[in-house]
Amino acid sequence: MSHPPPSAEALTGSEGTAKGSGPINIPEEVAILEVVNKFLSCIKNKDRALMHSLVLPKGATTLIRRGKAVHLSLDEVVERIPVESKMEMDEQIYNCRVHVDGDLGVAWTPYLFLEDGRLNHTGTNIFNMWKTESKGWIITGVADIAREVNEKAFDAFGEAEEWKKSQSS
Repeated sequence: MSHPPPSAEALTGSEGTAKGSGPINIPEEVAILEVVNKFLSCIKNKDRALMHSLVLPKGATTLIRRGKAVHLSLDEVVERIPVESKMEMDEQIYNCRVHVDGDLGVAWTPYLFLEDGRLNHTGTNIFNMWKTESKGWIITGVADIAREVNEKAFDAFGEAEEWKKSQSS
């Protein structure tokens, strides 16, 4: 049995107008994920200028690496992207969750990080978002946990056995 699509009011919480969304009215959750995807595409495209335009420069980042927290500004994170490297980097998100309260949003984005087409690590990002009058949604903060590629990382995806086989060949 098919169901009719939800109304604009149900998606946006208004009379079909998503505040500041421009000529095409889209739900705020979709607009947030568009910014997150654009930000992540800058890693693959090695586009620091676009990345800088999507963040609050002094916004905070916490990177969890091997059980230790590293604190950086968003500007510092952008500058760490190795744009001169010939390595291809691609962060792919899936099963995202987005919550919005007015001009405040958060996106929970599990991810796979590929280097030269091979899985390097997995993890989850939490993007804190703010809807500004001039730019729309921007990233104000990021928390990121990364897990090394090993059997434990793949247990979360139910693929540990496949991973073990790939390592023995």
